[in-house]
Amino acid sequence: MTITYPRKIWIVRHAEREDNVNRHWRKLDGADGLASDNSMLSARGKQQANECKNRFKNAQIAHCFASPFDRTIETASTIIEEKNLKVKAEGGLCEALYLCEKPPGFWETEQLAEKFLLVDTDYVPVYSRYTLPKEACGDDACVKRVGDTLRKLFEKFEGNLLLVGHGASIGACHEILMGDFKYVGQATVSEFEETAPGKYRCNFSSDSSHLSDKKI
Repeated sequence: MTITYPRKIWIVRHAEREDNVNRHWRKLDGADGLASDNSMLSARGKQQANECKNRFKNAQIAHCFASPFDRTIETASTIIEEKNLKVKAEGGLCEALYLCEKPPGFWETEQLAEKFLLVDTDYVPVYSRYTLPKEACGDDACVKRVGDTLRKLFEKFEGNLLLVGHGASIGACHEILMGDFKYVGQATVSEFEETAPGKYRCNFSSDSSHLSDKKI
């Protein structure tokens, strides 16, 4: 396979999650405390995801990858639903592991595909629930894992790529691609250009121009 340069790498943070606005979403789960960190999108989040879809309406996306949480898969599925694409559920793009209360029994591809019709059941992820590394506390502890993931995805898949992740994993993407860990807003878009193997340019970061409601 020959990868043609330059190419675009779009990175989107998931849209607003239900537990951002509904404190009662989490349910007690016996002795283990709160339920796992797997909220769906809120009503506002669904609108944001649709606005992301409109933004990418004419974009030529070759492959779409998303962290295997409901909020990221739903965001990605909405963006590509009118394109001839599937969402590749990639554990390497998940949140910093210290923030996941029970990572991640809900990551099985078959279970995701039952919930989200556009999940690619043939995709073999760089990191599955069984191969995630041990990570320390702190959002930047995921940098190595995210870096390994990006390197393997960029080497294996050609064309323009869309990645949907979380605050910490997208911060890690910024550190890897531009040398600066950066937090971005929900449903915002960052665009990088790979000009040659391993050479990247940031065209813009955390852009919210497509969102009708820009408040955080």
